[in-house]
Amino acid sequence: MGESDEALPSGPTVGDWDWSAQAAEWVELWADLAQPAREEVVEATAIGTGMHLLDIGCGTGEFCRFAASRGAIASGIDGAEGMIEIARQLGPGIDLRVGTMERLPWPADSFDVVTGFNVFQFAADPVGALVEAKRVARPGGKVVICNWGRMADRELFAVLDPLRELLASPVPAPPSPARPAFGEPGVLEELSTRAGLEPRRASEVDVPYVAPDRATLERALMVDVGHLRADERAGRKAVQRVIDGAAARFRRPDGSYRFENKFRYLITLA
Repeated sequence: MGESDEALPSGPTVGDWDWSAQAAEWVELWADLAQPAREEVVEATAIGTGMHLLDIGCGTGEFCRFAASRGAIASGIDGAEGMIEIARQLGPGIDLRVGTMERLPWPADSFDVVTGFNVFQFAADPVGALVEAKRVARPGGKVVICNWGRMADRELFAVLDPLRELLASPVPAPPSPARPAFGEPGVLEELSTRAGLEPRRASEVDVPYVAPDRATLERALMVDVGHLRADERAGRKAVQRVIDGAAARFRRPDGSYRFENKFRYLITLA
C-alpha cells in the first residue's frame, strides 16, 4: 500500500499539499471523523486526571483537548504550522509545538501515554518514529498507534482512489520503497515490536463519514486532493464527474452521503 492509500485526513501532518493553508477547511469538514476512535482510545488507556499525554501529528488538537477535558496534562506536535495555530486558539494552555515525529522536542520518559492517529505511516522510517515515541514514553507507559483499517473497510476510498488517479501527475514519479500496509492485521504489531514496544491490545472502531449534501462532499474531497491540483490537472467538471459516479451508491434519499469505515488501533507498552 502506498502513501496515498493512507493520506485521507484524520490527523493532518504531511502530504504534497499545503495543510497549513487548508487548516480552517480541515477543521470544518474532517475534524470529527476520528472522534469515535479518540473516545475508544481514551477509554482503553484510562486517560484521566494528572496523566501526561502526547499526541503526535495532533493536527488542530482535537485529541489533546479531549484528553484535557478528562483531566490529562496534554501536549501535541504537528508539522503544519497552520494546524498548530488553530490548535492553540482552540486549546489555550495546552503545550502545542511545530515539529517532526522523528525528533520530538521533549526529554525521555516524559509521558504516560503517547498517541498517533493516522500519522506514523508518513514517517520516512516508521520504526524509527516509533522508537522516538517510545523514548518519550515513561517505562511501562502506553504508545498507541491508530490508523485506517483494511482497504476493504474504507468506503471513502471508493471515491478518493479514482479521484486521485484522475489528478495524478502526468510525469511518472520515481519508484519509492515498498511501505507496509498499516491497516492490515499484524502489521502494527510487527513494526512496534521492531521498535522495542510490547503489543498488548488491538481493536477496530467504526468511523463513518457523513456529508450532508453533494456540495459539502466535494469541498471535503478537495481538501484531501488539493484544490489547485484539481483545477490545474483535470478541470473542475472532470473532477465533478468522477465524484458523482463514484459516490452515487453512497447517496441517501435525503441527499446526504454516508461512508462506512474502520480505524484499527494497537496499544503497546514502552
